[in-house]
Amino acid sequence: MTKRLVSISCLALACATTPATAEMRALLVGVSDYLHLDADLRGPRNDVGLMARALIARGARASDITVLAEPSATLPEGVVNAGLPTRAAILDGLDDLAGAGADHAVFYFSGHGTQMPDMDGDEQGGYDEIFLPADARGWNGAKGLVENAIIDDELRVRMQAILDSGAQLVAMIDACHSETGFRALPDSPAAPVARYVAPGLLNLPSELPEADGTGEPAPPLTGEFVFLYAAQSDQRAFEYPLGDAENPDSWYGDFTRNVATALESGAVLNWSDVLQSAMAGMNADAPATQTPDAEGTLLNAAVLGQDDPLPPVIRVAGGKLQSGSLQGVQTGAIYEISATPGGEAIAQATVTSVKPMEAQLQSAQGLSGAGFARLVTPGQPHPIRVAGPVVADAGDYTALMAEIDRLKAAKAPDGVQWTDGAADFTLVLTDGAVALTGRDGVVDGAGAGSSPRAGTMDALHDVIADAARTARLRAAVTQVSSGRTGFSLPGLGPKYAMTHIAVTGADDSCEGGEMGDEQAVSKTVIVTRCDQLWLEVHNPTKTARDVTVLYIDADNGITAIWPGAGLSNRVGFDERIEAGLLIANPAQKHGLEEVLILSVPADKDAPRTVLTALADPAASRAVPEGASGTVSWLMQASLPDAATRNLTLPGSMSTLEVIRFSVKLEPD
Repeated sequence: MTKRLVSISCLALACATTPATAEMRALLVGVSDYLHLDADLRGPRNDVGLMARALIARGARASDITVLAEPSATLPEGVVNAGLPTRAAILDGLDDLAGAGADHAVFYFSGHGTQMPDMDGDEQGGYDEIFLPADARGWNGAKGLVENAIIDDELRVRMQAILDSGAQLVAMIDACHSETGFRALPDSPAAPVARYVAPGLLNLPSELPEADGTGEPAPPLTGEFVFLYAAQSDQRAFEYPLGDAENPDSWYGDFTRNVATALESGAVLNWSDVLQSAMAGMNADAPATQTPDAEGTLLNAAVLGQDDPLPPVIRVAGGKLQSGSLQGVQTGAIYEISATPGGEAIAQATVTSVKPMEAQLQSAQGLSGAGFARLVTPGQPHPIRVAGPVVADAGDYTALMAEIDRLKAAKAPDGVQWTDGAADFTLVLTDGAVALTGRDGVVDGAGAGSSPRAGTMDALHDVIADAARTARLRAAVTQVSSGRTGFSLPGLGPKYAMTHIAVTGADDSCEGGEMGDEQAVSKTVIVTRCDQLWLEVHNPTKTARDVTVLYIDADNGITAIWPGAGLSNRVGFDERIEAGLLIANPAQKHGLEEVLILSVPADKDAPRTVLTALADPAASRAVPEGASGTVSWLMQASLPDAATRNLTLPGSMSTLEVIRFSVKLEPD
């Protein structure tokens, strides 16, 4: 485990926010082309444009955003590309941020990271984390460093200088320093790409040189700041194509595009909200082995000082929606068109095709001139795509290969599309079985045995079908949730709290164990066999909420936790409900699991909205008679044929709030 860019002695409470009109300066760095290393990326040159657009949506002036990227980077109007992202240019840009005297300073880096031997002895792990500018070279033994790399220690000095100027500092890093994991599609042009350079490419020494420093760790930063990271320090950060993988314009960092989506929403958010929204987007189809992280004194402070909500503004020009797959737009989605933001609808339009940054519209009323759009109904979910198999070892997989070929020929399971390109899941033949990875192609990313497996032909169909089922559910709730269409004001909605009770010494039936103290859970919790999780929902508002709680396990099973049979799930003013979970892990394996809380505003004259049917096998589901638009759409969108038929919408859609708690399963 390596250290973070900064060391914090304690995390302060939220600082007082500054006015939304406060001055902002930003340095956005995207390193796609490496001048001396065979390590080019496709996404960073696109990421900087996306992040610039998001900051402008948050009140930044285009003239106050400095971009360092290759000349082909596409940027919003008025944002200037200041040149290649070399070491000197990046460090000079940080110095300029310190001297700008702005209220808010934003530093964003998209590119490769890695590690090199620590030569001053301040790293407990013996390695410095480094970032690779465009002019980075390999290891220079005489100097004891990777030439032109930027070391985390150097960044820290410049970050402190920015803080000393009185600015609130936001730093976002879409890079990683770990080679953990196995990429399952190394030869595919659509394979995800990790933003990590292996030490061998840099000719790093195999033996660690002896440190010549004092070994004193750097002091913690002082000031008001927040750092957002694309992945944990032992994970890799990925970029993926959205659309044609052969087109460099289709590639974006997964972390970047989800953070940008949250920022562009216009909602009042704190930085913790942004992180959770990014996690939700990254896990929309399946749990990612890349888990974003954040730290700093501004975690609970309003994003860039904005304390008034701005309605999400989606522009229409030339018959095209100025948003695309990057913002979650789907073919078949229906929008109302108005002449002014939030104005009276003058037309209704349907999305007929989608690109990363725009979508083609079709309307019976015609779409002349410019206007603004508001989402009415989400579109068709994409089919669940499965790739492979990839053979990872020399085992005999004749029978399993034959079964995979049979499933491909039969186009089975229902609702699955077999592909040789970008995929939601990939089959990997390893250790005598078929392992199912997510779209990052990492086998057992959460620990040994954490990827679902099929050891027999009979089990393979069900393993794929279950994975596709949970992927459709996750995608459906993400599309219809407030995470895509707007956010509730923090502090004004229901409160969701989870506590964890560790249990030790229990028998196989979880009897007779010793219970530890209750521990509050933020959004991620590590659990072992027989641990307990308790969820409390408190509604301090005068609007009642209908609440459903689902649990998605590591094998893609979906269990309804709340409400139980015969219980009402309506939570009225100042009411509380409590639901408990006992963690069972008889196989003593690792895994990524999830608690999914679905909440909708309740109409006192309407039946309760209960979504426990989403936990039933898809084949047994039917849309309840008289169901609301939200229930009807969710039920249909999670069926196997959702991607091939039109989804009907009886009635208007209620706002769906989705709260996720990530559960990391570990053996005793």
